[in-house]
Amino acid sequence: MKEAVHINKFKTVGISISIIMILLLFIAFFEYIFLRIIGFHYNSLLDLVLFFTLYLFLEIPLAFITHAIPKSLKSVGILQTSKGWLPLILNTALTFLLIEVIDNFMVNIGIEWQGTLIFAFVTGFIGRKLRKDEDEPPDIDNEEFKKIDNKFKS
Repeated sequence: MKEAVHINKFKTVGISISIIMILLLFIAFFEYIFLRIIGFHYNSLLDLVLFFTLYLFLEIPLAFITHAIPKSLKSVGILQTSKGWLPLILNTALTFLLIEVIDNFMVNIGIEWQGTLIFAFVTGFIGRKLRKDEDEPPDIDNEEFKKIDNKFKS
């Protein structure tokens, strides 16, 4: 019985990782095609795989941070909405800087800064379009925040 539980956990984890990897490969494939159109070049397949591995695994946590900044600024009342221009600017800047840094450290790949900027704007607008239906975070003066604050004070 104990072995069956371990096998089921292994299957669940294996299937989950496989689905995530397939999604990441699908996204990387379309990003690769778009990057090739705007001037991305590389010397070997290993360089290409290394570039996309670095890009995907660095972009995901940084995207969480840049996605959280407008929401937190909206919650504390600095911004009126978390869906304005700030998320687009942050996403575009993140993508541009990340690709430029990877490009500078990897000598076997190359992309012109203009191509990187075009790619960053396109991914920024796509991200903005995908997030347009997300709910706004609650304001700090909301009852929900006050209840949480009271729990921490007790």
